[in-house]
Amino acid sequence: MSEAIFPLLGSLVVFGLVLPASAVIVKLVFVALRRVETAGGLHASSGLRYVLLVASSAVPLAWFLSASLQQLGTGAAAEVCDALHTPGAFCPESLLFAVALSLLIALRGVPRLASTRRSGGDDRTDLAREARRRIDRAIVSASMLGPLAGRIIVREDAAEPMATLGIVLPRVIVRPSLVARLDDEELTAALLHEGEHVRGYDPVRYLVAWWALAVNPVGHWVLGDELSRWILLRETHCDREAVLHGGSPPALAQALVRAARASMRPVAGLCTGMPTALELRVGLLLAYAERAPERCCRSPALRLAMLAVGAALLLPHGTGTRVLDILHWATERAFPWR
Repeated sequence: MSEAIFPLLGSLVVFGLVLPASAVIVKLVFVALRRVETAGGLHASSGLRYVLLVASSAVPLAWFLSASLQQLGTGAAAEVCDALHTPGAFCPESLLFAVALSLLIALRGVPRLASTRRSGGDDRTDLAREARRRIDRAIVSASMLGPLAGRIIVREDAAEPMATLGIVLPRVIVRPSLVARLDDEELTAALLHEGEHVRGYDPVRYLVAWWALAVNPVGHWVLGDELSRWILLRETHCDREAVLHGGSPPALAQALVRAARASMRPVAGLCTGMPTALELRVGLLLAYAERAPERCCRSPALRLAMLAVGAALLLPHGTGTRVLDILHWATERAFPWR
């Protein structure tokens, strides 16, 4: 029983105390960031916002996982166990701690990852065939849509009217009923918007950001509004890129409104759960019709977030695992009757 105390209780401390504290600290950073950034600087700070959201959970978890493995590799775990248990006794506690953390992470992330998989091809209805013909014509007519060739699926049972899905190979899935409501100009503008999501591998970005908050017991409560704000910034970025690539701003605005009306549930990408956010996107697009936007802020946010996680994984190998030792001692001493 004593070997299970630290892996189980220690993991609960990480998820119940360390991660919530990290979320609160990152929230305070966001509050400070809003005090210094201007309206025009929102897009400039989009990458930083994403890194902070991911780091709030990923960095502490990466450090604790790496620290537990470092203890195994250096024998430091045995030293702590010898002090707490019978010297020379078998001590798998650091390994079990790492396994427990990994299982808790997977329990939150794997179901969402599995839900992103989409199989099957186009519907075989006349409506779907007509939608496919119009999409193919749009791809031929707009050179920037070339990368979408072979990456668009037309299905009426799609969860969203139009969205980019897929982790390894992003694809655009669209309802034929939505295509039927859009004229050619609106369809081209909407596809240009989704093309930017494909180029930026946004399904991966969204999944990682969602996981970072989902794995934290208070993540959505403390940082959920910050995630919504970042999603809005990302969507407006894709709107701007669609216009810069030749899309009509009024046509894209109309396509957004039609897609929002066709949605039967709140959709983060369409901002249908935030009416004022949808109004903001439409207002920006109408402003672009008067004055063309400038290209801005294509930051490698996902790579920077992964770099922060990589640094957290390497840190215990250079600075030691003192914090993990303290956690081990404290959890063991909390149950002196073991």
